[in-house]
Amino acid sequence: VVFSMAQRLTWRQIGAASTTGTSSILCRAFGSSNVSMLSLDPSRFVSGVTAEDLEKNPAMAAYFAANFPLDEPPRVVPHDISELEDDRTKPKLDEGAGAGDVAQQAMNIRTLKAYHRCALTENGTIACNRLRYQRIIPGLLYGSDRTQNILSISPESKVFVKTPWNEIQRELKRYHRSFEGRVYDLTLFENEEDTEGTVHRVMPRDVQRHPTDNKAYCVNYLRYFPGKPIHLPIVYINEEESSAMKRGGFIAPISRTLECIVEEGVPIPEHLELECAGARFKEVMRMDRIIFPDGVKASTNVNKDTFLVGTVFGKKGSDEDEETATPTTA
Repeated sequence: VVFSMAQRLTWRQIGAASTTGTSSILCRAFGSSNVSMLSLDPSRFVSGVTAEDLEKNPAMAAYFAANFPLDEPPRVVPHDISELEDDRTKPKLDEGAGAGDVAQQAMNIRTLKAYHRCALTENGTIACNRLRYQRIIPGLLYGSDRTQNILSISPESKVFVKTPWNEIQRELKRYHRSFEGRVYDLTLFENEEDTEGTVHRVMPRDVQRHPTDNKAYCVNYLRYFPGKPIHLPIVYINEEESSAMKRGGFIAPISRTLECIVEEGVPIPEHLELECAGARFKEVMRMDRIIFPDGVKASTNVNKDTFLVGTVFGKKGSDEDEETATPTTA
């Protein structure tokens, strides 16, 4: 049997307890003030133990003296529950973290920070798992950026990076699956002592998640510049104005994102809106129902004639019932 240091000290004191009184053991361990405190309620350390048990059993008193030092008085819960801080009132997300400056907010671009990762000592499965154990996410910065004369065919364009776990998790809690459809200003520092850093405009790519707890354990970054295709998520609006969807209908999605081009100087939208007003049963939702903001258009890689968002399934609305009803004569 393996015992901790505190337990080994306990057995030594227990061996000496036969010749030493209980009060002297407690006085040496706790002091006179703490002895009275322990005697008041020893059951808050071990359930069922009373002050009389400590007085009658020197071995038990020695065990308490070695394992339960009282350096501070116990915390007393106030009678007024309203004085306690309610965690439910705390904001789940730090609204200021990652928001960036005024110019970045105007362009709907958030910020991230990362550090250079050594290609020799911090690369490979074992080294990356060691980083994850330290709550650091390994990744790679790659891609071309014509604004900085960086070409993807150049070996220098690929940079090993590591991102603090809380930076990634903060954005995943905010945007969930649309995290890869966002544009960020990634500040890359050489080390923890570096205060300047280099800013790269990037899009998260190849986010790998743990198979059980769904936490990200690998995040890469693709350089972004105006005019580069970006996948924007599609959200549905005005569903209450569709007779089919009001009666329990729904859109079976085929495409959840759309590859778009955002012009320079135009704020990057968080999503595209799909107009659902008047959607009928078994109607195929195409690109003509998507509302594009000014300066945003579909990429040339997307075929506008064959692109499908989804199909409406569910019960028929009242307007469909009236059209299919058999007319009657007076």
